[in-house]
Order: sequence, then C-alpha cells, then structure tokens
Amino acid sequence: MKIDLTKLITSSLDELDIDIDVAYDDDRLSKTSIKKLKDVHFIGKITKLCNDDFRISGKLIGIMVLPDDITLEDFLYKFNIDILEDFNENNCDKLSNLRIIKNKLDISDFLWQNILLEIPSKVVNEKNKNLTLKGSGWRFVTEDELQKEKKSPFDELASRFK
Repeated sequence: MKIDLTKLITSSLDELDIDIDVAYDDDRLSKTSIKKLKDVHFIGKITKLCNDDFRISGKLIGIMVLPDDITLEDFLYKFNIDILEDFNENNCDKLSNLRIIKNKLDISDFLWQNILLEIPSKVVNEKNKNLTLKGSGWRFVTEDELQKEKKSPFDELASRFK
C-alpha cells in the first residue's frame, strides 16, 4: 500500500486523501491469534505540516476473527482505530514503520502495527460469559467467586498436612 507523496513534497497539494481496502496474507496472520481479517478499510489523509513534517490521520475499521478463550469457537471482533501520527521525510520514525522511499510512503506495516495493538487480551463470546465450567471432582473458580467464599483453594490442602 504505497502512496505517492510527490505532490505533497513539492507543495503542489497540502493534503492527500486516502481511501483503501487493507488486506494481509495468511503468513502474517499465522504469527498472531487472529484467524482472519474481514472488511478492513482505511479512510484518512496525509497532510504536509511545516518543513519536512507530515501527519497521517484517519480511521482504520474492520473485523478480526479470533478464537473464543473458553470454547475456541470463532468470534467476530469489530475494531475502529483512530490514527494520528506525525513523521518526517528525512528522519522517519522507525518505531511506527513510516518511511518515505523515493517519494513513496508504504503504510501497510504501520496499519498492521495498529491492528496488532487492537487485539484484545481476552475474548469471550456473549453466549459463553455465564458458562459454568465444572466436571467430576473439579470446577472453575473465578476471582469473584473466590473472594465471596473468603477462603483460599489451598486451605483444604494445608489442613491435610497438619
């Protein structure tokens, strides 16, 4: 996703509008918990500020297909990311992956970095939120349940060693 910045660099324009669909290959997705990306789209603009400074701003929207943390079923997670990043033609920011090479700016790595930051640490489908996890001789205890009982799960074990 390379964008030609020649008109901005030569001051023919003050800003460039961007309206692109975003897609990534399966190899990139395989290194994350994302199973699939759907309907990913970036709408924004690149503005020339003073001197050699530029600003990219806009919205990155789409859907991640993630595994549910309890059942491992596919879960659709919608994301809507506000983008605002300043960068410089001569000293591009290596942390944000924004680099101008031959008057072209490749924003694919930059957008990918923002998608990765949006992955939630815990994904649970609404239908599984109140799922009771128990079996023969065991049960799943949440922190809230543990505090209500006011005892440690190791109390019984400790009493056996006395």
